[in-house]
Amino acid sequence: MIEKRKTIINAAFVLGILVLLAAVFLPATSRTTAQNTSDMNIDPTAEIHDSVILEGRVTVGPYTKIDAGTIVTGNVTIGHHTLIRCNVTIRGTNKIGNFTHIYDNVNIEGGRPARVGSSKAQVPDKSIIGDGCWINHGATMHGTQVGDGGALGLNACCDYNTRIGKGAILANGSATCVNQVIPDNCFAQGVPAVIKKGDITDADRLDYFGVLPAAWTRYEARNIEQRIRKTKGLD
Repeated sequence: MIEKRKTIINAAFVLGILVLLAAVFLPATSRTTAQNTSDMNIDPTAEIHDSVILEGRVTVGPYTKIDAGTIVTGNVTIGHHTLIRCNVTIRGTNKIGNFTHIYDNVNIEGGRPARVGSSKAQVPDKSIIGDGCWINHGATMHGTQVGDGGALGLNACCDYNTRIGKGAILANGSATCVNQVIPDNCFAQGVPAVIKKGDITDADRLDYFGVLPAAWTRYEARNIEQRIRKTKGLD
């Protein structure tokens, strides 16, 4: 009887350890949101890592890929063929376009409401990233609008209500002020950022980044689509 009791106690102890290890190392059910719910619209061809956290009202378009450790919370719409790398945080109300790349450790916030508390915003900030945009590693964006083909360099920072025009570039390590506007096809650099060159061309973009952002995003997106289609047997 004593030996039987010891066996039961040992088995219970081992089971408890296994449950604890599972809780620590296995992803929780709430962290895996590849299935659609009433508040989520996840395209079946989207590829979302098991460790990604999706909360709120989230839409993810076809052939979009979201990598490990990323958190998306709030009212967020992400278009098709967009790539979001590891450990990105997106929160608040945000709209992200198609064929856009957002690299590791980027922080994107929805911005300020209109004149609530200490906010000076007369209208709510809008967080909109257009099509074919390039948001480089470590960038921070608060209520920022980026036009189609716009690009942020490494560790670039955009304060509230920054508006970056179509094809414009905010250089590596540069930062904007509240309500700052960088016009279409301009290159801005510094802290605070100032316009260094206007009417930039694809040759200028290629010279600065080493790749052409709008073309590179489409190239990588098509490769991801082909792989997903092959994996899911869609071809």
